[in-house]
Amino acid sequence: MRIAVTYKVEKLPIAYRLVVLSLIKEALKRGDEAYFNELYGKEPRKMKPFSYSVFLRNFSIEKEEIHLSEMTVTISSPDMTFMLHLFNGLQKLQSYQAGEHEWVRTTMKWLPEASIFNNTIFLKSLSPILIEDRNGNPMHPGDPNYEQELNYFASLRIQSLANREPYQELRIVPGNLKRRVIKESNSKFRESQASAYLTFTAYQGMFQCSGHPEDLQLLYQGGLGKRVSQGFGMLDYVGEGGQP
Repeated sequence: MRIAVTYKVEKLPIAYRLVVLSLIKEALKRGDEAYFNELYGKEPRKMKPFSYSVFLRNFSIEKEEIHLSEMTVTISSPDMTFMLHLFNGLQKLQSYQAGEHEWVRTTMKWLPEASIFNNTIFLKSLSPILIEDRNGNPMHPGDPNYEQELNYFASLRIQSLANREPYQELRIVPGNLKRRVIKESNSKFRESQASAYLTFTAYQGMFQCSGHPEDLQLLYQGGLGKRVSQGFGMLDYVGEGGQP
């Protein structure tokens, strides 16, 4: 299930992903506070059952700010309960106060979702895919161990979403994945570090992925990689078989 919600926004910080996450969390709380507390209160480090991406319209970057006209946030999850609470909460939020700036909602809609039946498909990352090794070092799609680490995160994701192991290991052909360096920050990090930003090296673009169709469906719906519910690893379906 997928929802796209668009806001009129004039300014965003460079590190905007966690600001957008605060909107999603507030919507969940408005939708069902008990559900929100279950998801974020009891086990705060547990994987969350969603991924999201942000599309900025007519934007320019000036120093540490992004100037723009609109922002569309797309949220995806295989969990119907999560999505219904989110949708109900977003309906109640005609506007959202993000620091000094107000976001005014203009449109919200459910999006069609693909059904995957083939073992080999083409996917496109709507938000960059973050894969790191066990020491936290970023992995490049050309690294010999990239596929192994990607399968590690895919396995964690499927266990979290479906309470089972993957039916089959993933194989990928990187295609046109491009490197992106993402800046992020929060108040705790700023207090403890000299630098204002955390940086993550992730990859965005289209790639071919092979695996079991049920595994591919879950990852398409729930995201792939590290920090998926913090603005990384949201996927879109492009096509099946040998051609996109």
